[in-house]
Amino acid sequence: MKMKLIYMMLCVSSVLGLSACSVDTIDLKAPQETVDEPGTGNETDTGNDIPPSDIRVELDLTDSQNTLGEMRDMWLVANRISPTTGGNVRPGLKINTVRMIGGIKKNENGVNVPDLEFDTAFYDETLGDYVYDFSPLIDRINKIRNRGTDIHQIVLDQPPWAFQRGYTFIPEGQKDNVNFRENERISIYGNSLPPYDKAEYAEYIEALMTKLIDEYGKDEVKTWRFRVGSEIETPDHWFGTEADFVEHFANTEGAVRKVLPEAIFGVHTRPPSFIYKSGTVTNYKSEVIKSFANAIIEYADQNNIRIDFWGISDYPIITSEKTRHPKDKYEELFAQLVEHPKWKDYTVLDLEEFSIISKIGSGYLITSDTAQADTLLIAMTDELHKKGIDQIFQWGQRKAEHEDFRTKALADMAGKVRYPASLISTGNANPDDIGVIVATNSPQTDLDILLYNYNPADLEAESTPEILTSIKMDVPVGSVFSYRKRLLSKENKKFQVFMEEPGADDYLIKNKGSGFNKYGNGSGGVTSNVLTAEGQLAFEQYVFTNTSEWTDWQQIVTVSAGNGEAGSVMHIESKLPLFSYEKIEVKKLN
Repeated sequence: MKMKLIYMMLCVSSVLGLSACSVDTIDLKAPQETVDEPGTGNETDTGNDIPPSDIRVELDLTDSQNTLGEMRDMWLVANRISPTTGGNVRPGLKINTVRMIGGIKKNENGVNVPDLEFDTAFYDETLGDYVYDFSPLIDRINKIRNRGTDIHQIVLDQPPWAFQRGYTFIPEGQKDNVNFRENERISIYGNSLPPYDKAEYAEYIEALMTKLIDEYGKDEVKTWRFRVGSEIETPDHWFGTEADFVEHFANTEGAVRKVLPEAIFGVHTRPPSFIYKSGTVTNYKSEVIKSFANAIIEYADQNNIRIDFWGISDYPIITSEKTRHPKDKYEELFAQLVEHPKWKDYTVLDLEEFSIISKIGSGYLITSDTAQADTLLIAMTDELHKKGIDQIFQWGQRKAEHEDFRTKALADMAGKVRYPASLISTGNANPDDIGVIVATNSPQTDLDILLYNYNPADLEAESTPEILTSIKMDVPVGSVFSYRKRLLSKENKKFQVFMEEPGADDYLIKNKGSGFNKYGNGSGGVTSNVLTAEGQLAFEQYVFTNTSEWTDWQQIVTVSAGNGEAGSVMHIESKLPLFSYEKIEVKKLN
């Protein structure tokens, strides 16, 4: 007789006497003991009957020609701004260093002033020439390498302060369509002006590249990427015009490749459709500020400039429906680039700044460490992986324990072959909400399945469809496999469960705009970003044990595929709440 074995994770009791529980069910022929490791137990699920479900996921692993290519880890790079003590990223990640050559600012008595400590170029009035000191750059690179961190990319911004020499500034609020304003001397990022003397700047970049090769050797330096621009059409990143940047881009590229012709060189812009503040703000020449992408593509084509990679940023606001649609991301961010008639197919596409946030304002950005954000990240990775996006650069990720299961679940699939899946609605659930990523090695002894349930329409919607994953494999009937599962939903998020307690909204900080919200406790649970001191204390004292955990390993035996078809099939059941994801690992037993 068929029975249900129910694995119930620990429950968190609320003050109302209710419980937050995560429940998973597995159909068994007879109740038997679980096993701790694959292949050590006797429990079996022959799956002779196809269990009922709301959504059926069908996987056919018998056709080795019907694949989606090799899975790659898209989460291998972390961003760091002007690092001084080393890469400070968790093991296994590469680093993208931003603002490494100088041009940064500091605050003195409430006033922003140039910070010359890390500048690598100066103007010597006595000599009447520019002089270089690359020791601050070399020192920081050495500290990164000494930590065992690989450099993925060096951003050649901001220009050292000396390259503002020659500019005339007019008072703030004025505009003569020729000169920069006083308030543009120093941006929130530092020096955001084009180098005044373009020829001197090219000589400086040549000297910089020569120094890097002298220090680290050509073979290593040619593995690093060099980038110009960071969301360059944002005024505080670049106060110049489109024409100013195209000239700066070409000048820098020419200098880099004069020393290292095979250098990996690229750019980071806003999407081609971008218009800053709907055109209500203009630059120092009274031009509407918009994306430079088309102009760069066309200039590079006309002048035979090879752009090896192109970066875009994305900061989805989880509380804004228009920014949280994963299936729209490629079209919004990249499609207009690759559809340009002069686009080169060899150019690698990256998402070079990314974070899912709950709120943004002047001087603060609050990341969203929620099940909704987790599931959006999984869904975006799925969509962008299929479109060929290479990497998504992360913020944070400083310590080994900062590796989230949401990215580790994907990283563990890297190097395996990805297969497509068919989703069939057999109940009332919407198959459009369900996504699946499938990867297996060759021969097919290990299989990874990542299911997710995400609907951007309503963050508070609830549904828990029953999912049946049917896996057809080229193995004899009666083949024995072992599998385990791990589910993560909002019931496994301490902050989200805490915020459901009566009166928890009173703990949110209210003194910035309309106040913070329950979707943003910050990366790594930094609740000081959103909770009052009283709220932080209450959160620290809140007892929570319902963390996401792996189930024990279970054995399963394949059954006939039916209709006389070769191979055999296994069925695995899941209950997948809206805004959750579940990793299933399957191993062949010898």
